[in-house]
Amino acid sequence: MGEGVIGDQVVRVVSESHAREQTTWFFRPTILLVTAYIIISVIHESAHALTAFALDVPFTLFPYGVNLARDRGTLMERAAIAVVGPLCALLAGLICWFFYRRARGSPSELMLLYLAMFGVGTFFGNLMSAASGGDLVGDFSRAALALRLPMSARYAVSLAGFLLLCGLNFMAGWELRRLSPAGSNKLRAMIVMVVLPAVTGTSIVTLASLPMPPALAFGRLAEALFWVCGAVGLLMSRRTPSGSSQTLQLSWADAAAFAVALIAVRFMAVGIAFQ
Repeated sequence: MGEGVIGDQVVRVVSESHAREQTTWFFRPTILLVTAYIIISVIHESAHALTAFALDVPFTLFPYGVNLARDRGTLMERAAIAVVGPLCALLAGLICWFFYRRARGSPSELMLLYLAMFGVGTFFGNLMSAASGGDLVGDFSRAALALRLPMSARYAVSLAGFLLLCGLNFMAGWELRRLSPAGSNKLRAMIVMVVLPAVTGTSIVTLASLPMPPALAFGRLAEALFWVCGAVGLLMSRRTPSGSSQTLQLSWADAAAFAVALIAVRFMAVGIAFQ
């Protein structure tokens, strides 16, 4: 009789704990994805702005890009301004990946993974612009124009960027399987850890950045399509899900970072000009 009562209590405690986890970790991947996306975007665009300032090229800083004065700066200077942005994002991503590999079981693990993914992904995504046909379209298109690369080379760089970005998202999904709630099946983990954060998070970032050119808004929303590779990576992953309330529960620090990131985007959305 005593053992039966104890067993019922254990089952009830586990069930209550599982229900509580469902209401707490559900939002954290989306909140952290938005925050990480904005942090890397600020690093990327601020690097453009600081380089333009150093080269005395007038600019206006927005959360989605830096508009350079058309009549200032040589082609090489404009190329340098363009390239330094994705390079700084790449450096930030690699640093975050280094700390992510050493943060096993830490509440910061998921945030570091997103920062690493978006940092490196910004570089790969900008490689895709190498074949773009203008000075104002994409960071690496300017560098390609300055270096007078043949179109064959530019298409090769763009294809490499596309394949690398697909592989990066696949790897992110593979890692997210391990960070999924313990005992969760792959379908539910894919929806909670990949689909909802990608769709909802990208939409939040895009709305927070408005007003912005329609083409850029559409392009930002289209970025979410690369998370299809992340979903495939999670479904194919052999990692054992080990996420717990410690790593998946939304904290005050998460909410505060999210709020600060959104405020920073809205501040930049009006345009910060240097003449």
